[in-house]
Amino acid sequence: MITITTDFGYSDHYAGVMKGVIKRINPNAEIVDITQGVKRHSVRHASYILKSIVDYFPRGTVHLFVVDPGVGTARRGIVADLGSSFYVGPDNGILTLVKERVKKVYEIKMNAKNPTFHGRDIFAPVAARVDMGDFSKLEEIDDFRTYPVREPSLNNGEIEAEIIHVDHFGNVITNIPEEMVKDVVEFDLEHRRIPMKKTYGNAKKGELLALINSEDFLEFAINMDSAERVLGLKVGDEIKIKIFKN
Repeated sequence: MITITTDFGYSDHYAGVMKGVIKRINPNAEIVDITQGVKRHSVRHASYILKSIVDYFPRGTVHLFVVDPGVGTARRGIVADLGSSFYVGPDNGILTLVKERVKKVYEIKMNAKNPTFHGRDIFAPVAARVDMGDFSKLEEIDDFRTYPVREPSLNNGEIEAEIIHVDHFGNVITNIPEEMVKDVVEFDLEHRRIPMKKTYGNAKKGELLALINSEDFLEFAINMDSAERVLGLKVGDEIKIKIFKN
């Protein structure tokens, strides 16, 4: 199985032709679209998606990611063994949120037909071959790129952390794991008191709330509105949150 995630959008042929290339090499490949709607050039968005999908596909799945603002430059193309699956794509930080899973990394040694479309000419063919168990055009290396993320810390009733994703609904997702906020009933963020809820519908329409999202991270949301707009937070922002327990 090969999954495809890109920032190509849905109006052009780019993702479709990658599937054609895969099928020409590996006719038996099962291809699953994750999304072609990654925010343009957003390595951080792609990284969050990769973290969110790796546990939900069969063992051996190849996750093909083409979010590649450095296409055609000296940046490397890589394959990463994540233990139960593989990543194929540019070496530009997409592995950041799954870095602890990486067992081996390989550099792709292939020439591209065109310097502007490595998704078609490099990454799709490699994904097809890795899905078939062919690693012959790869060279093992001992490093890969990540971007800096502030790891969450708790001191004197205050958590320092980072915004790692804002989704389509404007929900603001932190890198604070569920276990760090067990028994918390309320937060103070940006001088706003925000209650912890189980789900969106437990808050009144237009009310700010906090919850543990489907990826087990602390998230700030507004029922039927955008927390991103109201809080003015964006991906990469560092935050300080006071916590209140029963």
